[in-house]
Amino acid sequence: MRFKTIKRFIVLFGSLLLMSLAASAQNSRTYTIAAGESSLWVFVGKSGFLSALAHDHEIGVKSFTGRVVVPEAGASGGSLELDIETKSFVVLDKKVSEEDRTKIFNAMHSEVIESAKYQQITFKSSSVSDLKKTGEGGYSFVLNGDLTLHGVTKRIAVPVTATITPQQLRAVGKYTLKQTDYGIKVYSAGGGTIKVKNDIVINFDIVAKA
Repeated sequence: MRFKTIKRFIVLFGSLLLMSLAASAQNSRTYTIAAGESSLWVFVGKSGFLSALAHDHEIGVKSFTGRVVVPEAGASGGSLELDIETKSFVVLDKKVSEEDRTKIFNAMHSEVIESAKYQQITFKSSSVSDLKKTGEGGYSFVLNGDLTLHGVTKRIAVPVTATITPQQLRAVGKYTLKQTDYGIKVYSAGGGTIKVKNDIVINFDIVAKA
């Protein structure tokens, strides 16, 4: 008799838990990233003995997808999943010849990010911290999560400023990372007299639609 009572309790508890999870999922709002209305680019600074003869570089990312989930409880429980196609990286530099643009593009894909081998960059958030409300629908926070780049996964913390409405979410920010942390070869030429910095800055202005 006691066993049957325990069994009924377990079944009841399980049913209530499933109902609670289902209700939570229904009350969450999912935003899909609109790549055509978003911007994602990388700033790569120059260094080296002859750096005055070189250029800083801006690399644009043309193809990426993802989604943001914001639960009814608010932004503190939000999450992000982002997938980036490395083959979509392009050279945005304005002060270079077409010949140099092609050389930079080829070196970037074959020697640096190795896009034929590592075709995806992914980010999956794990938590939100330091959340502050900055106005009507406005927030600043740190988005913590795992970045997988060049076959290496590391936990990072990205400062974000966001505006959230029932129809749209917009997130703006930047994050600096070291290429060597992800096993990426820092590009150099001229025997190292002209090269780029190890630290690169990822800039983003992401728009997502409900």
